[in-house]
Amino acid sequence: MQIIRQQGFARAGLIGNPSDGYHGKTISFLVQDFHADVILYEWEDLELILSQEDRSRFGSVHELVRDVQLHGYYGGVRLVKATIRKFVDYCRQHNLPLHERNFSIRYEP
Repeated sequence: MQIIRQQGFARAGLIGNPSDGYHGKTISFLVQDFHADVILYEWEDLELILSQEDRSRFGSVHELVRDVQLHGYYGGVRLVKATIRKFVDYCRQHNLPLHERNFSIRYEP
């Protein structure tokens, strides 16, 4: 089984963003004190394993409210999905073939 582990560091943008009319040109810098860890495993199906911050099962409504206060309504799963989709779109646009192997992805903010 192949395993890939990587860290993605936080980025703070000073000027520009991908949708501001400057075609994605930005001036930004990395913040090495904050990062997300990502682990990819070869897997039978494509599976996104939710982090603790993305959980959807709670012991009570009070526990859910505390979770929202700490982490907000949105977690990392939507960013992981968007990243995978953008990668596939890029490969299609540039006629880069993708193999048929699946993976499981685990992430920690």
